[in-house]
Amino acid sequence: MIETQKVVHRKLSILGYPLNEFFSLDSLKLKITKKNFTCQLHPGISIDIPKQIQKFYRKRFFLFKKFNEGIQLDEESWYSVIPEEMSIHIANKLKGCSPDSDVIDGFCGSGGLAIQLAKCFKTVICIDIDPIKINNITNNLQVYESIATVIQMNFLEYTHTNQDFILIMCPPWGGLNYSHQPYDLNSMKPSLEDLLTKGLQMTSKIVLQLPKNIDIQQLVSIFKDVTDKLRLELKPIEVEMMLINEQINQLIIYYGL
Repeated sequence: MIETQKVVHRKLSILGYPLNEFFSLDSLKLKITKKNFTCQLHPGISIDIPKQIQKFYRKRFFLFKKFNEGIQLDEESWYSVIPEEMSIHIANKLKGCSPDSDVIDGFCGSGGLAIQLAKCFKTVICIDIDPIKINNITNNLQVYESIATVIQMNFLEYTHTNQDFILIMCPPWGGLNYSHQPYDLNSMKPSLEDLLTKGLQMTSKIVLQLPKNIDIQQLVSIFKDVTDKLRLELKPIEVEMMLINEQINQLIIYYGL
């Protein structure tokens, strides 16, 4: 009589890891989840933006439902802003995890995410070093009647007195030419290691917006190295794959939440 072994097939994510369950990777607890958003394209061109950005203009109402009510974007924001429905999802998720926390958006850009955070949290502080983006977010918050504190400065120089806050970091990835495989997380300026070293000295609740083609093992390694250096407990990580029309678009990383 031949004994048969039961084989359990685990559903794998696009990233090649189990989906919707915690597993261990280099002693860190990790979970991969996903969320899909539907984007409808709208015809039209704008003479105010470069040719290579026109494809994003067709997504303007996906980026901001109130786009025609006076939304302002610079060239970089067209391809880096988090779309409205995605921002609503993230803001609501964070509200469910830590409803009474302050929120600091360290690289707020033109405010796609900050607008929705301000509708969910009492205190939202938006930081960016770029005066153009500061002008954009100030305007765009008004369009949505959202209230937040806006500060122009280098996030790495920022200090916050209250440690019970969620830190969101959507750092620049290097323009449209970031899709080399895999994306090197230390090629960002500032590097992920520098950002986490700064952030984890301030709070244990961190959210990151990262490219879809990162090396998950590099991500885990950097978190381990920084927490070891700071002598902090290593906490579980959720990597949420954000899909647009069933195609992976970016990753949102939740740490300590």
